[in-house]
Amino acid sequence: MCLRIFTTVNFDFTENRNKRNTTFATMKIPKGVGLMLLASISFGIMNISVKLVHQMPVGEVVFFRAVVQIILSIFILAKAKQNPLGKNPKMLLLRGLFGSLGLFCYFYTLQVMPLGNATVIHYLSPILTTLVAVALGDEKNHPMSYVFFAVCMLGVVIVNGLSTQITTEGVLAGIGGALFSAFAYNTIRRLKNIENPNVVVLYFPLVTLPLSLISIPVFNQPWVWPQSTDWIWLLLTGISTQAGQYFMTRAYQSEKTSTVSAVSYTGIIWSLTFGIFLFDESYQPLQYLGVALVIIGVVLNVIFQAKNTN
Repeated sequence: MCLRIFTTVNFDFTENRNKRNTTFATMKIPKGVGLMLLASISFGIMNISVKLVHQMPVGEVVFFRAVVQIILSIFILAKAKQNPLGKNPKMLLLRGLFGSLGLFCYFYTLQVMPLGNATVIHYLSPILTTLVAVALGDEKNHPMSYVFFAVCMLGVVIVNGLSTQITTEGVLAGIGGALFSAFAYNTIRRLKNIENPNVVVLYFPLVTLPLSLISIPVFNQPWVWPQSTDWIWLLLTGISTQAGQYFMTRAYQSEKTSTVSAVSYTGIIWSLTFGIFLFDESYQPLQYLGVALVIIGVVLNVIFQAKNTN
């Protein structure tokens, strides 16, 4: 009888423990969300590096970044013995073209505007990414998601609308960059289960490299050779971008676009923090409310999407 009681108690304990483990598992952060968080941190480091070489032409910064990325991508693909050409070169080239155009616009805003403001404008892209995915028929979005996006958008407007250091050219470039990025992210999504993430990443700098060389004479930009620490920042730009592109590609290929794109808003936090402590940028108290609204919108959207997926 004692043995029977012990067995029963042990079974109940095991069953309860399994229930707790099951509950914990359902509360676990989705894989795509975690990957996008890593991507946003990597891109935050990239933003700092680009800002620190603001005296160099945008095309030249993009060129050095592309060179570093190509070297890293080829090394990674060679080590993994993967075909660098991929299975769908047309779609890969399209991804590279959209990404490159978005990159030129974004780097321009980083150089002519405060870090926080440039990043906030660029983060129109998650909203546009979701809208493009719905328009293309790739995804169906729950109406409540648009409410959360509206909260994020309100935060973006508050943070950026109160600044006196923005320019019309910078705003237009930022909006254009966000739109091109939205098309690029949806292209990545369509390459899911078709291309290896490292191959997708490689095509980005492959298209960017010739475009950067063309842009220098087209926009009449003088070539400025990097000096001393500039080489370090250019190298870090390429490395951090490579990491960010890889994590971002995997994120979009493992989760719904609406969920992943919303998480990328956390990049605003890094940009504001870096801008304050590294570049002596200042923001009004109401702008911090805008950041809070962005975070609230992101968290609510992720929780809602995860709940409805399960």
